Amino acid sequence: MTILSNARVLTVLQFAARLIEDSYVVGGAVRDTLMGRDPRADLDLAVRGDGFAIARDLADALSPGASFVPLDRNRGTGRVVLTGGEGVTIDVSSFKGRDIDEDLRRRDFTINAIAVKISDVLQSGLTVMADPLGGNTDIRERRIRTCSNDAFRDDPVRILRAFRFSSSLGFVVTPETAALMSRSVESIVNAASERIRDEFVAILSCNSSAAALREMDRHGVLDVIFPELRPMKRCGQNDYHHLDVWGHTLEAIERLEWIMSRKRELLGVTAESVTPYLTDEPVPGRPRAALLKLVMLFHDSGKPDTRTVDAAGKIRFFGHEKVSRSIFLNAGRRMKLANREMEIVGRLIEGHMRAIILTGDSVSKRAIHRLWRRFGIDLVGLLLVFLADLSAARGPARPMGEDARALQRTRDVLEWFVAIQTRRPPLVNGHDLMSAFGITPGPYLGRLLKHLAELQDHNDITTKEQALFVADALIRSNDPL
Repeated sequence: MTILSNARVLTVLQFAARLIEDSYVVGGAVRDTLMGRDPRADLDLAVRGDGFAIARDLADALSPGASFVPLDRNRGTGRVVLTGGEGVTIDVSSFKGRDIDEDLRRRDFTINAIAVKISDVLQSGLTVMADPLGGNTDIRERRIRTCSNDAFRDDPVRILRAFRFSSSLGFVVTPETAALMSRSVESIVNAASERIRDEFVAILSCNSSAAALREMDRHGVLDVIFPELRPMKRCGQNDYHHLDVWGHTLEAIERLEWIMSRKRELLGVTAESVTPYLTDEPVPGRPRAALLKLVMLFHDSGKPDTRTVDAAGKIRFFGHEKVSRSIFLNAGRRMKLANREMEIVGRLIEGHMRAIILTGDSVSKRAIHRLWRRFGIDLVGLLLVFLADLSAARGPARPMGEDARALQRTRDVLEWFVAIQTRRPPLVNGHDLMSAFGITPGPYLGRLLKHLAELQDHNDITTKEQALFVADALIRSNDPL
């Protein structure tokens, strides 16, 4: 059921049509319906009169099934939220101009500048439309075109929206719109940081955002948003890489998206642990999948500052992970990312090299457990970043078969990760060890419990008797753990 056939939404539209005759459904719901897509759980209405007051009246008329959220009294914009768990929001705005035609001409893109009178929606659906700029044709032709030559000058954040629509809809920005974009790109920095953040994260949240990032780079948008990334361009690397730092970064994002899109094929049954991780939202509307792409964007940003060449001509980047994290934190604060997001992305950037142990001849259970202890649930993210980073480095020094070995070991670690999600209670606790061996509370007891937990997680011990036997042997040998 689409939003335009939702019974409660239709009730709102009926009330709106009675409140004011000159009222229209506009924007994304119309666009998505014409495309045959299910519109999101929100609706935009444009009305002649005070949209703020009309939104309040609609909420009052539908109370207690709806609530009013004031958005902008001066611009005549209010929100109606339908309560009861459906999560539907309806934004009501005054015409931006004398009538609906002028309102549509002041919008961002033609694909969003189509309106249907509410009375027509109720009677016959979307059969009669106001489409003064040919937006329906642009939808069929799959192109993004501005409503006016002033669109980006009026609001430069629309440049980011163009790439978001390009990424989410698979549409192409027209050459004329791209030219207008180039003239206004520098003014993006004058926009509110929160708006830049929301649009950029929305781009990263699309399944196929890598192509949009390349286009944003081509038009200088990334240079404006993240000037700290500019030194990565033309920063040469060692023989493990076939691209410079910036080229590797963009390819790594592409590889990450490729891995996420084929996770079942690549990871088998362990992909079941990956899907809920990627869709989880540490901040509402901002999934971990988008945060992982942010990790990839900044993971090597510290390389230009740490690049050294020794006497033999060997290029090294000692400590680039920590510098990369610092660079990201500065950018993240500027974007006003939440502290939780900063923590997740920063930890993965600084730790992105730690999973390289999976390319060695052997990997100890203890080493894997240390990764788990350090990253917790984000061990899943670390492994995906690791695979993407590795597959985007194809220099002549890379050993044959390294990718296949890393993939198999990643599957093994994820299998173990899934198993410990249903971990049984500890076989022994501190009281058990103090009673059995007379040891006192302190750091050694903590280390002993941690070691026994690791053995249990790897099924090396499965009973309380085995745990006590191992503890006794360690205590007798004075093992410092």
